Amino acid sequence: MTLPDQSARDTIANDLDATLFVEAAAGTGKTTELVNRMVALVASGGAELEHMVAVTFTEAAAGELKLQLREKIEEARRD
Repeated sequence: MTLPDQSARDTIANDLDATLFVEAAAGTGKTTELVNRMVALVASGGAELEHMVAVTFTEAAAGELKLQLREKIEEARRD
């Protein structure tokens, strides 16, 4: 099944040289896509985690992003 916004998701995942602004409704996967993008940038050598900034609108969203990023970084290190 292809999602209606699949091309946008593909851009987020693969266009690592672009600066992007992602706007979508709650629960659509923004945090997951952002975390995957950040991990991909670090893995590709395109950025260092210490030099990244992610902006969210609530402390809850920031906490969720931090937890997901930590989990994905640890998962990538194990692999």
